[in-house]
Amino acid sequence: MGDGERNIDIVTRENQRLYKEAALLRERVAALERSRWWRLHPRFLSRRLLSVFDRGKTPTQPNAPAARVVSAIAEGEPLVGRFREEVAARGTFTEDWFYPHAAEWEPILRELTGREVNLLEIGSYEGLCSCYLLWRLPDAHLTCVDTFEGSPENVAYGAKVSGLEERFDRNVALVDSSRVRKLRGDSRRVVLDLAEEGSQFDLVYVDGSHLALDVLVDASLSWPLLVPGGIVIFDDYGWSLLGGDALLRPGPAVDSFLSLVEGHSEVLFKKSQVAVRKTA
Repeated sequence: MGDGERNIDIVTRENQRLYKEAALLRERVAALERSRWWRLHPRFLSRRLLSVFDRGKTPTQPNAPAARVVSAIAEGEPLVGRFREEVAARGTFTEDWFYPHAAEWEPILRELTGREVNLLEIGSYEGLCSCYLLWRLPDAHLTCVDTFEGSPENVAYGAKVSGLEERFDRNVALVDSSRVRKLRGDSRRVVLDLAEEGSQFDLVYVDGSHLALDVLVDASLSWPLLVPGGIVIFDDYGWSLLGGDALLRPGPAVDSFLSLVEGHSEVLFKKSQVAVRKTA
């Protein structure tokens, strides 16, 4: 084994250790949030945030940053809290990657509420986002594309990829699996098949790979399937755990795609995720 391979092995083991520690902490936080004590005190988190921002200030001093943080929590947390109690608590989820984005998605999901819309998710993993969409949009139909084998970085960081498809199936069944079309395979082939069928979608979520060329291909193939006024959301815009090489990050691919569709689109938000509406 060369020095390079040894270094990669050391980094991988350290990443796995840190990942397990983070997973344990998330489990403890989730257990606290599900507890009866937490539910009886729904403003506890808000008070903690205010106390952090107000430290060293008198109670009468205005605090706009704290107010903005509390407002964001108030917008997204009630729905996430209900979803956790009604669905996630009964499911088999080892990751909670979707929750931080729920508040940003809410204005988009409100547009789709009450309509028989078609959604495409490229990269479903255990189905947390899938379940949330099915739960939040009871009239929607969801097409999920995934190899259900996990990605190399999932393995490197200790994510549980064995039995992934079975967990996905069990989880979406908690909401309504009859509204799910599961397509197992590489998105580069599956999305072409959807195009050949003439499929059209109101929302596309691109979350199948962190590699720039994969992201660009997924976006390019799914854009023609998006109805006018439809929206595509990219995950992990700032992700760079494999290094600074542009080919190993989603961000450069997203930026390139936005340049391509400029004049035919409107960027709705550009943060840790990016949402863009097709205007023509």
